[in-house]
Amino acid sequence: MTAQLRQALPAILLSGLLGCGEGLQPPSVVVVLVDELRKDSFDEWAPRTRELASWGGVSFEQMRSVAPWTYPSVVTLLSGLLPQQHGADGEARANLLRRFSAELPLLQQLLGEAGYHTAAFVANPFLREWNPLHVGFDIYRSDFVRYVGNRRPPYPEFADPERMFSPSLNGELRRHFDARPADEPEFVYVHYIDVHGPWDGAPFEPGYRNAVTYIDARIVELYEYFLERSGGNLLFFVTSDHGRSLGDDLAVGYGSRWRVMKKSMHDFNLRIPFVVLPSPLVKGSGSVEVACSNVDFVPTLLDLLGLDSPVSLPGRSLAAWIRGETPALDAVAPVYARMSAFGVESDALVHEGRKYVRFFDIDTGKLERRRIFDLAADPRETRSLGEAFGAARDLLDAAAGDRGLAFESTLAVPDGELEGQLRALGYLEGDESGSASEQPATGR
Repeated sequence: MTAQLRQALPAILLSGLLGCGEGLQPPSVVVVLVDELRKDSFDEWAPRTRELASWGGVSFEQMRSVAPWTYPSVVTLLSGLLPQQHGADGEARANLLRRFSAELPLLQQLLGEAGYHTAAFVANPFLREWNPLHVGFDIYRSDFVRYVGNRRPPYPEFADPERMFSPSLNGELRRHFDARPADEPEFVYVHYIDVHGPWDGAPFEPGYRNAVTYIDARIVELYEYFLERSGGNLLFFVTSDHGRSLGDDLAVGYGSRWRVMKKSMHDFNLRIPFVVLPSPLVKGSGSVEVACSNVDFVPTLLDLLGLDSPVSLPGRSLAAWIRGETPALDAVAPVYARMSAFGVESDALVHEGRKYVRFFDIDTGKLERRRIFDLAADPRETRSLGEAFGAARDLLDAAAGDRGLAFESTLAVPDGELEGQLRALGYLEGDESGSASEQPATGR
């Protein structure tokens, strides 16, 4: 946090909205997603953002992603639907992807209809125009990396070191908004890839820890810009799509078959940061320990804005904690995640301090393995409890369904290079970046 912001923030929070009065427009909303940022790494290596959150923001400590890889996770974040509902996923039995339907109602469309100017600045090549994620944004800038269609290439094919890192995104974002009057509410989605890499040509010393520390400062820069631009009438969220392995994450417990980066249901893949930074609209403060997932973001934001969804959403609103109210919902509702792509079919449920994980045979669809972990006693999920699933089986089966709402998706037809390209990014047998060893993978 800069000294200037440190001095100004208490006054902003105490005085309420800057320039408040009759006819105040709906708040601007900024969502910053840092690709592949783990929760524990954020806690340790992003001190500026964490300090901001502690000054009057809210941090959801038990947030998890609905999937351990980017595509289904981001579409869930912007649709409020589970992967089996929105259809943005892969194929468990083939190295193919699914293009979700343009009929899927996305958050930017809902906010656009409510009078918002909508803009996205995206540095992940997987989210370019081969799928309809751009639909509904007034401006969708994804040219920070090279276009690869519906393929996942080896890093050199999409990397553009001069443009792909956060200074380029922040610079283009500011140029866009500096040229616009701040006379309407704004919804901004920013997707950084600095932490994910590749790091060749990065504006920081290559390495996961250095990338997290670097992006921490860029987040604060963006927050300061929009706090001033909005006059404090702002909701500013920071999160991730999934984590990654560090240290010996892939080797402990049951070993590499069940612990795979971007595939398995373990928390090094699923646990992500989710913080709401301070503004006069954020009446809550501190840490919230309730189990939740990024499927809860859309119902939370719509609740905060007083808007309705055109479809029934499976998530729940977390708005009460942000408003500083006593939540009326069940604080122990189950949290579901799944992986159904690239030779893997598994799912998991977090409920009452335990995680229940199922692994299925992709040829027969039959249950192959199951695990139960006590997350408090065994946060790294290395020892399965010797007890039956019991009622959790019914909860898992219910969570795995589409709840009567499933949008059609179509197989994206790749060229013959797709398999090798997917392997290069860790979606098949290996991951070209390996498991980083910058931090001992101790209990979280």
